[in-house]
Amino acid sequence: MARGRGRNKEERIKVSKESWKKSIRIFKFMRPYRGVYAIGMVCLLVSTTSSLIFPSLLGSLLGADNNLKQEEFNLFDSHNITALMLLLIILFAFQALFSFLRIYLFGSVTENTLRDVRKASFSKLICLPSSFFDKNKIGELQSRVSSDIALLTETFNTTIAEFIRQILTIVVGVTFIAFVSPKLALIMLAVVPVIAISAVVFGKFIRKFSKKAQDATADSNSLILDALMGIKNVKTYVNEQFELRKYGTAINEIKRLGIKASLYRGIFASFVILVMFGSVVMVIWQGVSMVQLGPENGGISNQQFNQFLLYTIMIGASFGGVSNLFASLQKAVGATERLLEILDEESEDVVLDTKIDNIELLGKVVFKDVQFSYETRADLPVLSGINFEVNAGEQIAIVGPSGAGKSTISSLLLRFYEPTSGSIEFDGQKSSDFKLSELRNQMAIVPQDVILYSGTIRENIAYGKTSATEEEITEAANKANALEFIDKFPDGMDSLVGDRGIQLSGGQRQRIAIARAVLKDPKILILDEATSSLDSESEHLVQEALDRLMSGRTSFVIAHRLSTIRNADKILVIENGLVSEQGNHEELIGIDNGTYRHLSELQFE
Repeated sequence: MARGRGRNKEERIKVSKESWKKSIRIFKFMRPYRGVYAIGMVCLLVSTTSSLIFPSLLGSLLGADNNLKQEEFNLFDSHNITALMLLLIILFAFQALFSFLRIYLFGSVTENTLRDVRKASFSKLICLPSSFFDKNKIGELQSRVSSDIALLTETFNTTIAEFIRQILTIVVGVTFIAFVSPKLALIMLAVVPVIAISAVVFGKFIRKFSKKAQDATADSNSLILDALMGIKNVKTYVNEQFELRKYGTAINEIKRLGIKASLYRGIFASFVILVMFGSVVMVIWQGVSMVQLGPENGGISNQQFNQFLLYTIMIGASFGGVSNLFASLQKAVGATERLLEILDEESEDVVLDTKIDNIELLGKVVFKDVQFSYETRADLPVLSGINFEVNAGEQIAIVGPSGAGKSTISSLLLRFYEPTSGSIEFDGQKSSDFKLSELRNQMAIVPQDVILYSGTIRENIAYGKTSATEEEITEAANKANALEFIDKFPDGMDSLVGDRGIQLSGGQRQRIAIARAVLKDPKILILDEATSSLDSESEHLVQEALDRLMSGRTSFVIAHRLSTIRNADKILVIENGLVSEQGNHEELIGIDNGTYRHLSELQFE
């Protein structure tokens, strides 16, 4: 699987020829702030223009003949060193002001834009269907929302502005040196096409390593996340060294890609330095020769040579900067592609609003020839034609061997997945006729492995109804037999549950989950092995709370322990993706050679 994922990533790098064009779409997030950004761009142009005046004034100052004997002081006298000094100070003050405005305005726009990108990315992730998370690792997705967006911060804040400034410097600088001395300009420009072509080729080449490095970093983050989430398994099986070796392999790959990328960047930088500074030496040698000739003999003045030399150094530095900035832009394009891949995914039809129009479900459920295969295993059917009917308020139990498709039925009820064929009806209407948020708002699930969030007990119970009052939360906890242990804690409802509820026992976590479901007050309740991992005492308390919760609701109970479902109105036996038997306990126990009877005999012998 890992190798397959790697190949897909490499193919995506090779075929993504329109990456630059696609990445421009990220700028739509900047649209609300385009006015401020435009002002910042004006400040950038003004500060860049003022910096381009600097070599001209400094060149004049270095070559001035110190004309201090004029009767009237003229600020714009190019031969007066005092006037030139004052002009330079004014220029620096002017440039400092507009540089400050540019940095502040770009920073403000960047932070606002990336806040919107983060919000849009998380909003998209939280609304994606379960099938998306079956195919993507959580650690890699987390990396996209954190690392890739952090990379865009530098791009929006600095890289784009610097890239524009360097390009403008090159254009204006080349224009000036061509005006002062075409002969000297040609010497300098002889190297420009080589550098430009090299930058493009290098940019494409280094981008491959940048994207591979980002992928490798995401994979290593996934390994950390997996290891820490399953830390008890790691310790139980004494696999610390195994996990360390896996992580070591991953970070060695990051190191290898980083060193290789650094090698090629270093070769390119050395090439730029050699060509650029070699050309500067040649320009100086030729310029000194032309100064010795003098303007009257086709040469240039000392002031012109100083100006030319300063502009040449500035142009050379800009070319060196452009290559690095171009590489940074390449990295940003890779990060943008990954974010856009998430944003382009098709979301579920959920309502991102605290106010959801409640539908009045009675709770009748019908499965009509429901067939289903997971997208990642399309050739392996899980359900092969499930048919059953549940009346409102009935309790239906689902039993069968592991892998028969019991939990898949609960996922289909909640529309985590859609049937491959067939239909599911609620109160006589197809499930697809309901809005997802409306339908799920009428359901609750108490799973075997309860997920609690870091925070207090109160916050975890209130997850079932975020607008619940303190009285409602307390009442729900009481109905779930949870107050029995909550009141013993020094902080009561304000007690912290720890990461994923680690500070609570299994039975306590189950009762918190039941209280959460009580608070939601659903029409349809799903219990997925809710008591299978509990000891006898905890099971008794939890089962008592569950019986209270199931009263008057349509309830689906997925269970291995048949003792908990004897009183169910109907029991479905699922085998090989089909309903092989159905009826109440007495009816099924009377079937000779029946699967339910066989399971009962195994458990109650």
